[in-house]
Amino acid sequence: MKLYCLSGLGVDHRAFLKFHPAGIELVHIPWIPPQRNESVKSYAKRLFEKTELPDDYALLGVSFGGMVAAEFAHLKKPKHLFLVSTNKGYKDLPFEFKMGRYIPLQRIAPTSFLTSGNRFMQRRFGVVKNEDKELLKEILKDTDPFFLRWAMNALLFWESPKIDSEIRIHGTNDKMLPPTKNINHWIQGAGHFMIVDRADEIAEIVANEMKN
Repeated sequence: MKLYCLSGLGVDHRAFLKFHPAGIELVHIPWIPPQRNESVKSYAKRLFEKTELPDDYALLGVSFGGMVAAEFAHLKKPKHLFLVSTNKGYKDLPFEFKMGRYIPLQRIAPTSFLTSGNRFMQRRFGVVKNEDKELLKEILKDTDPFFLRWAMNALLFWESPKIDSEIRIHGTNDKMLPPTKNINHWIQGAGHFMIVDRADEIAEIVANEMKN
């Protein structure tokens, strides 16, 4: 079985380094450059059209990748849809993120702060182990600044399309995108980086769901 994967905001395949669902082949979908002022819906449609997906495809999206995965599912319903550490749009964002509609800090704040892997970002992602801190630092350092600014602004105006049969997996201690209702599987004590530091637990959930 194959599972197509969309990683978090500007992140590459390294998000899935420790994620190995038994008997399942992971296929990472790379990001494409966004267009200026493009909506999440428009971006997802362009990415979907560039991705060759079988009719019975299974899809997993993490964080911002989960938002794009929801748009994929609206275009072509997958056999399995896993949304990890993500939400359903603007209404579910933390207050300080919502303020970006009125005080556009995402457009003026130095991207070096958001891509440096500093202590603030470590706390937001909920990383504790030194090896995970280093991985987060490497990933953030390689994040494209234009993609980061675009996505942070675009998600402020995104609401999830109506989809059904998705499996939502969320950490109880996620400080980046706090958990909301209708979660199918809770990962106790996990933060926003749980696709890395709680990868085995998520992999077991995914493998069981796909095999059933």
